Amino acid sequence: MGSEDTKNELEALEQELQQATQAAEEIHAALSELDEQRREREGRLALALRAQEDFEQRLEEKRVELARAEAEAALEALERALGDRNVAAEEFASAVQAVTTRLQDFEAAQEDAENAWQAILLSRGPANARAAGAELQGDLQAQPGVFTEALTTLTEIVTQRANLDLERDLVEAAARSPSGKDIATLPEHLQGLARSRRFAIAQEMQQRQLNDA
Repeated sequence: MGSEDTKNELEALEQELQQATQAAEEIHAALSELDEQRREREGRLALALRAQEDFEQRLEEKRVELARAEAEAALEALERALGDRNVAAEEFASAVQAVTTRLQDFEAAQEDAENAWQAILLSRGPANARAAGAELQGDLQAQPGVFTEALTTLTEIVTQRANLDLERDLVEAAARSPSGKDIATLPEHLQGLARSRRFAIAQEMQQRQLNDA
């Protein structure tokens, strides 16, 4: 191989080396740029993660705040409802007292009417009294219809209320029985209520345990 060929090969190698060097530099620059982009994106990711944590914390705080506000509102509503119930109870007690007084007034008036009839019998004799006051005697023996209707209505209301209280007591007792075994002994229309009440009692106990933990 002559010197000219060697020279040509040398020049070709130098060109290839220059090209390889340039390619390496370009690749190195690209890698450096990628590293810079990676560091920049890692920084942006860190900021985004911190923002995410901040928003999650604020969201949780708002949820707790909302739950507390809802619990306070529910408690206030319960207090108002209990207050209204107590007022209604006082008004009911006053109404019962008034009804009792009016019933005593009626009984006293009925007794006065019977005494007046007895006075007529004594003064005129039974035969003359019956002839003179036959119509009034019929009114005496038959209580006024408006009174009878009112007394019947009151009796029905009291009876229904007593039955409701009895059913409520039966449902509560069956719901609290061991394993709920007494639920099956209730009338069919009360069994569903007793099962629902037993489930509610279990939830109440679980909530108390969580609060105590």
